[in-house]
Amino acid sequence: MVLTVFVAAKVMTPISAARLSVTHLGKSCQQGFTLLELLVVLSIIVIASAVVLPSISSMETSQLVAQVRQTANAFNYARRIAIVEGAPQLAILFQMDPDDPDFPDRRGEVLQRATIPLLEQYDAVISFQSDINEDPDVLEIIQLEFFPEGGSTGGILHFTLDDLTASIRVDPLTGKIAVRYPGEEFDDDAL
Repeated sequence: MVLTVFVAAKVMTPISAARLSVTHLGKSCQQGFTLLELLVVLSIIVIASAVVLPSISSMETSQLVAQVRQTANAFNYARRIAIVEGAPQLAILFQMDPDDPDFPDRRGEVLQRATIPLLEQYDAVISFQSDINEDPDVLEIIQLEFFPEGGSTGGILHFTLDDLTASIRVDPLTGKIAVRYPGEEFDDDAL
């Protein structure tokens, strides 16, 4: 039996023969992997990562887009309610750390002032710019008031999630909301 294995090994390719060894019982066992097998496994890993990584990136993009849309819709809602009811409406974004000891008290105060549902706990960092000539500031509480005549206190909100950005501009005269995603400009005709 042992002699048969050695004869078969001589007939096989050098790579295959190197992988076989004879044990004491005359059985052969595999010692390692060929270069071809390693290349196949590596190519499978590369293809799988090429499929998975873009989906993770698009997930972050979707998350940012969802938060921007939610905020823009809340502002549009506040503007409509202000016009229909004839009373000012206060939209508040609350992005305070829940572990802060002042969190419950500050949140309670904000809830009493807000006239539409409170927007809170964003994954994106939101900075606010009340005037185009000033630098945006990251604030724990961002307030926008919408008036019955259609106007608002106005401002620009900048959303940042990892390396993704988006902006919402609220026109102070008309109260109209414009959204801008990366690579786009604000559409002044939409305002």
